[in-house]
Amino acid sequence: MDRRLATAIIAVCAIAVFGWRVYSSGQKPVQAPASQSKPVQAPPSTPKTVQASAFRPKPVQAPPSNSVARLPTTRQRLAPEGTYFFLKRASLKTESSIIGFAPGTKVTMIEQRGSTSIVSDGEHQFETASSELTNDLDIATRVAKADFEAQRKIGDFIVKTVQEHDKQQAEEIATFDKQQAELDRKLRSATQHTRAKSRN
Repeated sequence: MDRRLATAIIAVCAIAVFGWRVYSSGQKPVQAPASQSKPVQAPPSTPKTVQASAFRPKPVQAPPSNSVARLPTTRQRLAPEGTYFFLKRASLKTESSIIGFAPGTKVTMIEQRGSTSIVSDGEHQFETASSELTNDLDIATRVAKADFEAQRKIGDFIVKTVQEHDKQQAEEIATFDKQQAELDRKLRSATQHTRAKSRN
């Protein structure tokens, strides 16, 4: 009986030692050693390669330096040679009258004399400052439109002023008529009262 117990204890101890060794050896592969963790991390050279490839399209997206000169620009539209337009209002004094030229009025260049030019409107030749002339069609159109708009505003202002003046005059006339009627009524009333007293 004692031998069996002792044999059983020894067997249990042997099994326990053997099981511990097997358990310990089975746990080692599960733990990641420090030396094996390095391959899992991305090598430092990999991000550089990705960044370099990401920047490769940039030269394709950026326009070449010589393409800047090819960009479309606003082309200047010039009148036929010898044709010019007034930038400002100008006037020509003749023997019988004064002729006015609005901005944008077309004239023909006869002769340039530095700061002055001899031009013609088709009927008269006269001298004007060269700085007041342009052969740019777009500029001539703009100054003509601006002058037309300014003249329209002036016309509207004059019409409004005349209307307000007429309205004010009408109100003054109405007030005067009312006062005159009241004065006539009082005068008639006073006359009638005087006559009534004289009868008595």
